[in-house]
Amino acid sequence: SAYPSPMMSSTTALAASVSLFSLLSYMNKAPSRSFTRPAAIGKSTAAQRLARISASKLSISSCFDSGNIEAVDTSNPSSIKLKIREEPMTEGTDKRKHFQWFYFRASNVKDVSCTYRILNAAEASFAPAYKGYKVAYSYNPSAEEPQWLRIKETDYKVIGEGKAPELTWEFKSKLDTVWFAYFAPFSYERHQQLIASVAKSPLAKVSVIGESIQGRAMDKVTIGSGPRQVWVIARQHPGESMAEWWMQGFLRELLDEKSTSAKTLREGATVHIVPNMNPDGSVLGHLRTNACGANLNREWQGGVYPGYDAPTLERSPEVYCVLEEMKKSGVDLFIDVHGDEMIPDNFFAGGQGIPAWSKRHENLYILLNYAVLRCTNEFQVFKGYGDDDDPTHKCINTSPGKANLAVASNSIGNRFNCLAATLEMPFKDTSATAEPVKGWSPERASKFGSDMVGAFSSLLPHLVSELGKDALNLVEEAKKFTVSSGSDWYKQSD
Repeated sequence: SAYPSPMMSSTTALAASVSLFSLLSYMNKAPSRSFTRPAAIGKSTAAQRLARISASKLSISSCFDSGNIEAVDTSNPSSIKLKIREEPMTEGTDKRKHFQWFYFRASNVKDVSCTYRILNAAEASFAPAYKGYKVAYSYNPSAEEPQWLRIKETDYKVIGEGKAPELTWEFKSKLDTVWFAYFAPFSYERHQQLIASVAKSPLAKVSVIGESIQGRAMDKVTIGSGPRQVWVIARQHPGESMAEWWMQGFLRELLDEKSTSAKTLREGATVHIVPNMNPDGSVLGHLRTNACGANLNREWQGGVYPGYDAPTLERSPEVYCVLEEMKKSGVDLFIDVHGDEMIPDNFFAGGQGIPAWSKRHENLYILLNYAVLRCTNEFQVFKGYGDDDDPTHKCINTSPGKANLAVASNSIGNRFNCLAATLEMPFKDTSATAEPVKGWSPERASKFGSDMVGAFSSLLPHLVSELGKDALNLVEEAKKFTVSSGSDWYKQSD
């Protein structure tokens, strides 16, 4: 891409000013909106923590941006006992305390054979997804282009006389300090760098459209001046950090003045982009929720859960401010970028069960999938979600009127009668294009985001009006293509 990397040194001064502005803003906030220190930090005195490190010569810490872990017992390097910190209760919708994301550093571990054990893994939000998963590690997570690799010696199993399986991995560090994570983090500071870089481009407008519960800016990037209104959001679930790596690639490509696909999209559409819907959750090391425990992807419409209103400024101001902006612009295409813990592939989840779903929606959804299939080999239509309370990946409407309208893609697709879908990426790896050393990685997610610009630009002529003969022929071509590849996903019902 001709556009500078968001992490280049030329952006450092601007990013620093953004961070300073944020810090000064926090200092002026009312106490109720101040940063909440993770509970794990306060569970032992400074003297106790120092004694623990002195006794074991090993240090475990997650007291940094996006960090999450509790050190239970670090006295024995061959059995380092850890727990993931719970998020606040998700009232009204999920009615549980989520956790699954972890990110921490281990120090004083050079050339030491260590076994790490997450004791409460079996109680995590998506515990079965740990099976087949490989922990990510890095020696420099803050690098401009950080290298995160996977640990082959990762397992999800019962240890000793334990009754519940644990997530465990063995690792001998080459350096004194190493960082481990559920997936490569996209920290809030990296987000600041991304916004600072984008703000330098004459093709982009950066605006703040609201604030999170803890007072962090809700950043919106607007690119292009065409008549179609395209909305792309990411990271409603903050632990799904691959979504913002995807955004980094998408923004770089869209701002590349040499890219013909980007030029087509900029001229044919006004693209509204929210790179991080959940900045508080990102900083706090949450998997699923914002600072007060709200699952933002269940906050897009009230009346779905008995006695629960959404979105509100009290529990989900992040969704509230974005929805207000959508009402002003309208929406012709909506893509919500996520990560999936279980399924080892990239796929879309559509809005087949919404009341507004029609043959036109079905055909547009087929064209969307086909457009992405033609742009990248990292996408597939063989696997996706089944019929549950989330959108289904199949094209036919197997459950008319039963979609959960509190989910973003369902709510927006129904409210604006538009093509809307959730893009899911794996925490693990892809099937056909697997890279065992890295798994699904920041580099691959960014490249995937870059490739999607071409896919979206090809859809512009079809988004509003009824599909013409050429478009319908393309739909039939898409069906034949998927059948020849071994999948009749567009008509499956079970």
